[in-house]
Amino acid sequence: MATIDIYIPRILGSVTKTEILSVFPRMDIGNVTNIDMKYRVNENKNGYYYAFITIQLYSTNRATNFKNNIYEYGMIRLLYDEEAAQYWEIKHHIDRNKRTNLPTLTNVPFFRYSTLSNTHNKENISQIENTYKPYNMWDNSFEILKTPSDLLC
Repeated sequence: MATIDIYIPRILGSVTKTEILSVFPRMDIGNVTNIDMKYRVNENKNGYYYAFITIQLYSTNRATNFKNNIYEYGMIRLLYDEEAAQYWEIKHHIDRNKRTNLPTLTNVPFFRYSTLSNTHNKENISQIENTYKPYNMWDNSFEILKTPSDLLC
């Protein structure tokens, strides 16, 4: 089984280590073999964590897609709590001594359990980007979702 080292720069202060340990097996990605969580307080006096995690990947399509997309894009967003619409930005952890300056991406892949099993290639991603419709969460109008074909997932 392959392993991957990841870095999550921001984790809500209310999320526990036990919750993080349960997310990756639940999503058919793998077992967390090592987790190093650190606590910080931001400029607004809100507490949060960041974590360095090693995952022993399962031999599943979801685990393969997870690994491949992190390697290809350097970062993905993983929806870990659909009810609360909470996600983590997950980055490939590279040892400080081996880092080079990498470009910042403007389009970061966003996954949840149901979409992690699909294989995304460059054609599919450009198709998704072309169908993107801006949404203002403060606007209570759902006009952009008139038909079921407007939904991406």
